[in-house]
Order: sequence, then structure tokens, then C-alpha cells
Amino acid sequence: MSRRHMSRSFLCVLGALLGVALPAAGSSPVADAPAKAGVYAPITARAEAMVTVTFVLRIKIEGGGDREVESEVDCLMIAADGLVLCSNTEMGGYVSLLGRMIGGGRLSASGSPSEIKVMVAGEAEGTPARLMTRDTERDLAWLLIEPPAEDTAPRSYPFLDLEQGTTRLEPGDRFYVLRRMHRFFGRAAVVVEATVGAVIDKPRRLVVPAETLQLGFGLPVFDARGALAGVTVMQTPTAEEAQNLMANPMSFLGSAAKVGDMVGGLVLPVAELTKATALARELIAEDEAQ
Repeated sequence: MSRRHMSRSFLCVLGALLGVALPAAGSSPVADAPAKAGVYAPITARAEAMVTVTFVLRIKIEGGGDREVESEVDCLMIAADGLVLCSNTEMGGYVSLLGRMIGGGRLSASGSPSEIKVMVAGEAEGTPARLMTRDTERDLAWLLIEPPAEDTAPRSYPFLDLEQGTTRLEPGDRFYVLRRMHRFFGRAAVVVEATVGAVIDKPRRLVVPAETLQLGFGLPVFDARGALAGVTVMQTPTAEEAQNLMANPMSFLGSAAKVGDMVGGLVLPVAELTKATALARELIAEDEAQ
């Protein structure tokens, strides 16, 4: 099996495979807005809870052989005990997505992350972690850092408390996405400002940006006060829906905006995150009790 390096975002690859040019981030009113240091500074300070997760993705494609891909993604520490929230898409979920979209739901493809490590606060070497559970519908995955054998007491990690997130974004509100640049740029923290274009209820409550984000998934979103409002996610059709879509692909792929709705980045509200994480904690406890 060969091992190759995968870029931090697969959106361009997905767009190319679908034969669609995704909308560029482009200009927005933000470009002409004055600097808002009073808003940006406290949000940037929350970057200490953003962690870098490295792993080897083992890809299996029916009839296409196996391969390994080295990957690196941004995730979010959400508890002092080392519970990490990631995008399921970024943790290899995109492989089955491609199978559904390209194969009309009939192509068997899967991606399993291994050799997972979490780098906290600029660490050069990460700490091993386990993938505990996933929520594919909400595009979420939870990792748990394994306590190093040399530690004599449990570590306490800087984190973002989901329980303190009570913000409810509405159309017209400004919001702020926190991301990190590539390691070539020292993984510097960057704040990206956007506007809520709509709030939808199907398939669940989601915040739709007025501009296509294309920033990646699993990134924290804040309101103007610096309160956590949610995370960026991808929402994709089920295997059955994908098969129906691809039965007449040109009616779907003829509009880049429709593809952008799926891969351009939506925001899953913090209330949804809190409920999903509570359930994940229960599943993790059951697994560890066995």
C-alpha cells in the first residue's frame, strides 16, 4: 500500500470529481469593513482550544484496492479530560460520501483513521488518541486523548465549554469562524467574518452563511460577543437520496450553488452540539464499561 499526503481540504477534489466549479470565497462586505479588534481579539484568544489532529487514513474502495493517506485536520477540545470534537467528514467520512455521490449509492468505499495523534497548544509531537464514536448525520466525530503512561496525574486541557454556548444566530447576524492556517504558516489563528443568510430546519436546524465559506469543517463559530455559536459542518444526502440525484445528474450538477449548499460549509448550532455530545458521552461510557 502506498502512503500519500492529503491536503487539508478535499473540496476542490470533490468539485472536480462532480464536474462542478465551486463558487469562490470572493469578495463580501467584510472586505470593506473596518478592523474590529475588540471583536477579533477575544475570539483569537480561544484558539488555545483548537487542536491539530494527525492520522493515517486507510481507504478501501471496492475493486480499487487499498491505500493509506497521511492527513491533518483542525479539531476542537471540548472537555478538560481530552475529549476532542472533529468533523466526521474531515476524519475520513468523505470517502463514503464520494462512494455515494459518484457510485449513486452503489459503490462501496470507506475510510478508517489510524495512528491518531492530537497536538495541543503548538506541540511538535502529538499525544495518541482514539476515535470513540461518530454522528454521521450531523458530521461529528469524537476523539479521546489517551493518558500518557509517564503521567502521574490526569492532565487538564484548555477547552471550549459547550454548556456555556447559548447563542442562537438569526438571519442578518454577523458571526465569526476561527481557523488555523497551514503548518507552513505556523498554524496561525485567523478569524473569518460572515453573515447569516438563512436559518433552516431540514434536515435539522442549521445556519446558512450568506457567502460560501469553504473553510473546512469542524471549526468553531462565535457571535459578536465571542460566545460559541456552533461549528461548521457538511450535510450530505443519504445513499438513497444520492442514488435518486445521480439518476439524473445534470439536473443536480447543473447548479454549482446546489453543490455549494452541501460542501460550502453550514453551521450546526451549539444546542445541537450539546445534545449530540451528551449522547456521545453515554456511548463512550458504555463502551469503556464493557
